[in-house]
Amino acid sequence: MDNTTKEQIKAWTPLGRPTLSIANTEHPEQKQFEGFARQWQEISNSISWIKGSQPADLPGFFLKNNIIYSALPLERELSPFLNGLDSLDKPNPGAGIQKTLDTIDVPCRLTLYIALQCPHCPGMVERLIPLAAACENIHLHIIDGSLFPEKAQEDKVMSAPCLILDDDARWTGDVTEEEILDMIVNKESMNLDTKALKTILEDGRAEWITEQMLASNRLFKGFAGLLLHETWSVRLGAMVVVEALAEKAPALCAELEKILTEAFSTKDVPVQGDILYALGEIGTPDTRDWITAHQDALSHEDLKDAAEDAIESIQDRFDL
Repeated sequence: MDNTTKEQIKAWTPLGRPTLSIANTEHPEQKQFEGFARQWQEISNSISWIKGSQPADLPGFFLKNNIIYSALPLERELSPFLNGLDSLDKPNPGAGIQKTLDTIDVPCRLTLYIALQCPHCPGMVERLIPLAAACENIHLHIIDGSLFPEKAQEDKVMSAPCLILDDDARWTGDVTEEEILDMIVNKESMNLDTKALKTILEDGRAEWITEQMLASNRLFKGFAGLLLHETWSVRLGAMVVVEALAEKAPALCAELEKILTEAFSTKDVPVQGDILYALGEIGTPDTRDWITAHQDALSHEDLKDAAEDAIESIQDRFDL
């Protein structure tokens, strides 16, 4: 930090004393973020910094549970960072915008790439933090692309500011709150990806996922990804939905069965075991035949047992 930055931090009087949780990662840049927090504490006690347990893909500071700032607020980014902190407890995006925010009932992800020298980035940070502060269903991740070039390359970001909605729609340059919200609200709801659906599951809303797919007679774009997810608890939550679909939506089950059987050979043993369980819940006699044809290739005892259970489940349902 230069002296100008230090003086600006000293002079800042927050509306309250915000608590910022430092993301817990194994990333090489992690120590730089922890060092920044320590340096801030030496200058001012305006922020309560805590070493958090929240895992994250990148180092950063959790401003709220749905807002992570993977950048060091220096130079021209310091002022919007401070203003963003002031907006956390009492965000005031305006009556019209708040009315639209209140209609967002499913999670979405906004990823904003910034650069410290970018003249337009501070304005985007100023707009987006209050939006996410006023709507918990907006999960905002602000990333300094120059600090994490590998992530920027992965997301095909060529310039800043770059705003990405759910790995899909993107804007480069200045964007208004109205444009962002219009895209969020009018985006096809059944296009929710696996990450968004995972968030809904973790909020305890598996029933909502079931109801939406039954009502539209369509699978969410990312639903199969829940059943193929590396995390067991995510797959377990998705199984609850599968059990309901098996009873009420055989056509959707046939579509899901095709996805699962095609993915089977590419997954590790725990995921394969859960695929077999799901196939036992939704499968038909043809599914039984598919499992039987693959039994000899199963070398793991757990998979052999899962295959037998799946076959038995199908036969019981069809009185075979």
